[in-house]
Amino acid sequence: MMKHIMVMALLCLTVNAKAQTCNCEKEFLHIRNIVEHNFAGYPDKVKELTPAVYQKKAGELLKLTRAKFAGDNCPMIIYQYLDLFKSNHLGFSLNLDYAKVDTGYVNHRPVFEISDKELTRLKRSTSWEGIYYFVHDSSMKIAVIKDPTALHDYVGVTIESTRPTWKKGLVKWEGKLINDSLLQGVLYMRNHRPKWEGFNLHSGNTMIGGDWRREGAPIMARPQYASNNNKPSPVIDARSLTSNTFYFKMGSCDMRYKPVIDSLLKANESLLNSTPNLILDLRDNGGGGDDSWWGFVPYLYTQPIKSIGADVWATETTISMMKKYLDDKSLSQELHNYFSKYIARMEQSKGQWMMKNEDEIDSSFQPKPFPKKIVILMNRWCGSSTEELLLTAQQSSKVILAGENTVGNLDYSNIVPIRFSCYPYTLVYATTRSRRLNIGQGIDNVGIAPQYRLAEIADWIQEALKIVETKE
Repeated sequence: MMKHIMVMALLCLTVNAKAQTCNCEKEFLHIRNIVEHNFAGYPDKVKELTPAVYQKKAGELLKLTRAKFAGDNCPMIIYQYLDLFKSNHLGFSLNLDYAKVDTGYVNHRPVFEISDKELTRLKRSTSWEGIYYFVHDSSMKIAVIKDPTALHDYVGVTIESTRPTWKKGLVKWEGKLINDSLLQGVLYMRNHRPKWEGFNLHSGNTMIGGDWRREGAPIMARPQYASNNNKPSPVIDARSLTSNTFYFKMGSCDMRYKPVIDSLLKANESLLNSTPNLILDLRDNGGGGDDSWWGFVPYLYTQPIKSIGADVWATETTISMMKKYLDDKSLSQELHNYFSKYIARMEQSKGQWMMKNEDEIDSSFQPKPFPKKIVILMNRWCGSSTEELLLTAQQSSKVILAGENTVGNLDYSNIVPIRFSCYPYTLVYATTRSRRLNIGQGIDNVGIAPQYRLAEIADWIQEALKIVETKE
């Protein structure tokens, strides 16, 4: 307790007198109103928390918006509010260019003054407190200090920087302990605006996240995580690994990659239809559009594919945001017609839950003789549309899932964006709820589990080769 008091006393907060124009309490209430009346996961999540707990936690955060430095901490407060729902389809992003600096905003930021005595103590520290430097270019050195508050447990305070606007005393990041190996909070970007971030606490107390190494700590060789021949590969890639195994990497389901994916599938059609094994590498694929991966289905298919549909919460706000899609001149006529009909149906069900799409069984394919065995590599960064692909693929008798659990980010989906009322951020929230939840098959925050678990330091492609080329 005495140490806690000492650390708090050494953090003397000073701030430029210039006032911010945005009112945090007003912004918080604006976001809360949107979430409570539009986020498709709201009813379920509040039920899980219990209404009493939700009201208590939301009320505590509301009180923080009235504090002295609430204007500066407002994004952090709203992040923590959204985090109550534990949904990766509920969040916000900055509207501004991270490289452009608003000097008025920077001059208004709070400054932490750290004494020489405190710096000396931190240099000797063997706990998570200490002096750390930015590993990529050594452009910044920070003091990591334990500072328990309602918003954070640790702060990383600038003590040296080659970046002109990053003067001594500015907070580079702040985070709250989630468990003994993870902080969650905000990272202040190059332009000083906060971005929600997780910081892994690495064993040995030498690294925080992937960017900050303790001063004086040995530089350890980082494992070539699931690489092939230690060479970087593009987002989309395809090649033969052996005479019996073809490799296809799909690092994103973003629709901008669909032409490349389709082109590679077409170019390698004869190989795919004659090679015994396929390794489909989905690692780090955070999602995109289902159409981007649909071309793989004929190769995966062994039996009718069951898919469970979703319902949409047809609120006035969501309908108004959906209508903006129709203004997009690049939208194809097919998609324009789809959204027009979808919006018309929502208008008829305004204020209610409406079936977005029915449960389906697709038996339109014929099983292909090749490939005979398929290993799909997946990791903790696979989510959203990629998980939709995995739910389809795991119904095939050909498919083996290998790696680690996915992120678990599909129960509440189909996001729409809406701007904050004042701060330069855009909120996104899920508009649909999967009916898998009705039968106990939800995956949010749990993920899809692999049949083969692979160690992080292993070469996953080589491990996949062992699986597919081992005779049963």
